[in-house]
Amino acid sequence: MKIDLLDITYAYQPNHPVFEQLTLHFPVDRWIGLVGECGTGKSTLARLIAGLLQPQGGRIRYPWPIESLPFGFLFQNPEDQLVQLNLERELAFGLENRAVPRAEIAARVASALRAIGLWERRFDSPQMLSGGEKQRLALAGMLITEPRMLILDEPTAYLDLPSQKWLLQEVRRLHRNGTGILWITQDRQELDFCDWVIRLEPTGLGFCGPRSEDG
Repeated sequence: MKIDLLDITYAYQPNHPVFEQLTLHFPVDRWIGLVGECGTGKSTLARLIAGLLQPQGGRIRYPWPIESLPFGFLFQNPEDQLVQLNLERELAFGLENRAVPRAEIAARVASALRAIGLWERRFDSPQMLSGGEKQRLALAGMLITEPRMLILDEPTAYLDLPSQKWLLQEVRRLHRNGTGILWITQDRQELDFCDWVIRLEPTGLGFCGPRSEDG
């Protein structure tokens, strides 16, 4: 299965397109690194793929129904997706929307909070957390729903080393179980985790394919 971006055009300002007739095809079951300099459109491309932005020209073809795209999306700034009154409600929110049984929600939320070291703060507001703690909570809120494909926008930016290790363990676990990964990064070393690379350049798409071909 693959996602096809066909002649995609998108601009935030008239006559200054981020993408103009971009065509891109990639498999949904791989760990894909999305790299490029600042301003080349990495976050914009990720939001287009996830359906958070709509292309102004061209179309995107998915292997799933358009009304129920199975993406988990991590924003670059974790505060953009923390909306509930406390940590426990934050993690329960996505499961409730999927009609998961109440007992299972409680068990999964407790397990996730313990895994990220925030169980004792489960009744605190997310706004009381540090930057790294907010990132861990946002990650847990995304991972707890076990989506078919994860889109992670520079996921290690706010994390200390133990939290990075936890993130990689969770992502690897989901990937082994068939979850696709789109990992946006400016750190070339993080491409070691990837088996495909999409590289954006100021002039457009620079490369898309298996990492071994990227050198």
